[in-house]
Amino acid sequence: MPVPYIIPFYKNQDQLDKCLAGIARQDGLAEPWVWDNNTNNLYYTKAENLGVKDAFKKGLEFAIIGTQDCYLEPGAVAALLAFMKDHPRCALAGLKQLLASDPDIIVHAGGTIAYPAGQHIGGRASQGVGKISRKVPWVNGACFMARLEAVLEIGLMDENMLMLGSDSDWCYTARARGWEVWYCADAVCHHEVGVSNRGGSPELIKIFQADMGYWRDKWVGSALFARLATEFPFTPPRG
Repeated sequence: MPVPYIIPFYKNQDQLDKCLAGIARQDGLAEPWVWDNNTNNLYYTKAENLGVKDAFKKGLEFAIIGTQDCYLEPGAVAALLAFMKDHPRCALAGLKQLLASDPDIIVHAGGTIAYPAGQHIGGRASQGVGKISRKVPWVNGACFMARLEAVLEIGLMDENMLMLGSDSDWCYTARARGWEVWYCADAVCHHEVGVSNRGGSPELIKIFQADMGYWRDKWVGSALFARLATEFPFTPPRG
């Protein structure tokens, strides 16, 4: 069966249409699973978890955690499936995310520091950034593949975080349980970069602050966090 691409849809129909078009270009390997947050706004984490639960019911091996502003390049899902086959301990695999308005700019090739603000590996593709797949501390929840066998062990994303932090928290939890998190250089999407990067309304800012406050209380200060946070030091390539 096709891999579900789980989309919490909110307001921007043009983005959703572009996202669906990218899914349609995956040679039948993916299909959309859309939760309409306009009708019943569960925000990001709860909506994604509903899609993952549905994938479990269908007996699937993988699900793609995604957002409406990420657009898959042809072959992206095939590359992810091949990568997961070659890396059986990979629980979560992130894609190379190119800026939709300038595809030479990589906005995410894995994450480094997750708190107090998530830091993304990025730069110019023309300068050699993001060419090699690598283990990373965390990957961005805008678009990544989850191995459901691992999710059975580590649990769903933590719904105490509505919008931010549940992606990196999931990655830390997977790594704490002996699973791996990877950046997959061969799977590519174009990301418009949404409201979480630009700020947002006072209500959203309040949610973001609460999410990261919860993340801090859950992780920061423990020996486990100190180990996981520094396990993969990253030196950016010189352009």
